[in-house]
Amino acid sequence: MGLFNFLKQGGKKKVLIVEDDVPLRRFMADRLMQQGLEVHETGDGGSAISLVHEHKPDTLVLDVMLPGKSGMQILAELREKDKTTPVVVLTTLSGEGGLKLEAAKHDAVFLNKADTSLDVVIETILKHVSTHG
Repeated sequence: MGLFNFLKQGGKKKVLIVEDDVPLRRFMADRLMQQGLEVHETGDGGSAISLVHEHKPDTLVLDVMLPGKSGMQILAELREKDKTTPVVVLTTLSGEGGLKLEAAKHDAVFLNKADTSLDVVIETILKHVSTHG
């Protein structure tokens, strides 16, 4: 993994992780904090949009199946006002049934948890954080 400079004017680069699998969410948060990022997290889809407005993350990581509101609903709602914040959709569901297409339509990266190593997930997040802002 390359070294990135994650300081931006006014502080660290920020990531918001919306994932209801607590061990996975904590693992990602710990790895990203080790890389110098400010990480905010929730397991509740219903609180995601208010956390986006509160923390203004440089990258958003969304699970698809969440309590309160699905990751795809959050993505669609976010894109109504914000077309540029990078989004990584992370799910156990396959891309079949249009999920991958829906993510692409909203300019989001689609990663399947079963087919993608956690190192690749972290590298993908880091890459998107480094190109935003």
